[in-house]
Amino acid sequence: MQRPGWLEPSEPRVGLGCMRLSTDDARDEERGAATITAAVDAGITVFDTARAYGRGEGELGHNERLLACALQEAEAAASARVVTKGGMSRRGGAWVPDGRAKAIRADCEASLAALDGIPIDLYLLHAPDPRTP
Repeated sequence: MQRPGWLEPSEPRVGLGCMRLSTDDARDEERGAATITAAVDAGITVFDTARAYGRGEGELGHNERLLACALQEAEAAASARVVTKGGMSRRGGAWVPDGRAKAIRADCEASLAALDGIPIDLYLLHAPDPRTP
């Protein structure tokens, strides 16, 4: 199936940043999924996520999994535009850029798995890594 273009005339130019749905200390996954569903219902089609969005190293991919589940439940996976990011580790809870090619590739593959069949429309380097040219 061919996916419609990024900026179809009927699509809003507004997206939902999903970071806080996974990183907030008081996060509520049901409310996070409801937020994504409300965005879909309002016509939002662009969703910004990242592999690193979670509460630390043990939760890599949390935000992408939450987003995928909510989009599938809302029957919006086919129309969603997913922007995600890689090249960021969460060692010891800290945000540590990792711009090595093998790290970015591994992150992208992990993101594809976490998104459970929803394609990545735009993949970004999370932050510059001063150690990697």
